[in-house]
Amino acid sequence: MATKKISTGSGSAMSFDLKKLEKVEQRVKLDIEQSKYDGARIMVAHRGETVFDLTVGYAERDAKRLMSSDAVFSVMSISKVMTAIALLQCVERGDLSLLTPVAYIIPEFAKRGKDKVTVGQVLTHTAGLGMAPVALPIDEIGVLAKSVAAICELPLESTPGELVSYSAMTGFTILAEIIRRLDAKKRDFRKIMTDDVLEPLGMHDASFGLPDRLKKRRVPVIVRDDDAPELNRKFLAARDQAVTAETELASGGATFATAGDILKLGEALRLGGALNGNRVLSPAMVKLMTTNQTGLKPNGMMNSSRALHGMSPFPAFLGLGVFLRGEGLFPSHIASLASSRTFGGWGLGSMGFWVDPEREVTFVALTSGVMERIRNLIRFQVIGDMVLSSLVEN
Repeated sequence: MATKKISTGSGSAMSFDLKKLEKVEQRVKLDIEQSKYDGARIMVAHRGETVFDLTVGYAERDAKRLMSSDAVFSVMSISKVMTAIALLQCVERGDLSLLTPVAYIIPEFAKRGKDKVTVGQVLTHTAGLGMAPVALPIDEIGVLAKSVAAICELPLESTPGELVSYSAMTGFTILAEIIRRLDAKKRDFRKIMTDDVLEPLGMHDASFGLPDRLKKRRVPVIVRDDDAPELNRKFLAARDQAVTAETELASGGATFATAGDILKLGEALRLGGALNGNRVLSPAMVKLMTTNQTGLKPNGMMNSSRALHGMSPFPAFLGLGVFLRGEGLFPSHIASLASSRTFGGWGLGSMGFWVDPEREVTFVALTSGVMERIRNLIRFQVIGDMVLSSLVEN
């Protein structure tokens, strides 16, 4: 039911205590046995060497299909990190500034008071855009042109720059259209992402949209928590089943990857924007991307989940398309033991990755079975803390 690979990482000044690291598997297996979620692919690298590689549980529990090391997941909002890289590539080329109003590139976006919203505000979830998906049929949400047209008709929900309110789908759909409209080669968004981000990083099993070659290894999106206010079981299942090779959802829900692919993404960012000689961002841009842009403002997205758990507000700690560890004790997909500059991305109730630049550790956890938002974050914090507490001096 479980396979794993553990290495001491003995080539560095720090290495892992194998007995402590092995307890991660025990923790995850217990969670799966208790049906908190169905299965997991967890990978940890230290200074570029994979030191922990776990495959456990089910890719599809109801069908009794076991998890495989090459399982392909719908990585949800981890796709936002990839989209942010492509957007920041536009900045590096001089195509726009983070202070450029969106309406300069998408004139129709200016409707209903959105004329002053900047690209940077969309990227940091401070634009005042809504959390809910656009009111389109399921099979049209993934058509970029139709989603963009619908978003352009929407009003703002708050004054731009005033609040941090994570825009699950609308904001990064607009960023995808910006990327597409600025492309000198006139490629579609999927092609841009493949050519400029995925292939340079060797993410060969990653794709925006679901091509035939990945279908047999796909892990379906299945909700396991019934009391979660943000989890619409029917919508998520229908959206997952409607994905095709042509679907374009830059914001999440139709981007697929293996754990190994996401590890490469994290490693490229840890190394300042390049992997194996292929650069996707400059070190300076990665530093800006992974710097707190939202101060101590809380994330309005968490309001319903906080109410469920009786928690007070806590900081959003957002960079440019990534989440940051920051300081303090609060729910996060990033380990509590991680250094304050640790950054990463996470996807709805089921997956996340982070990079601790101080300890040179990259952590990836992709799971089957979607959990309520804060339960998911705390679950990943527990696992991440177990991993980092296993890292000791030689």
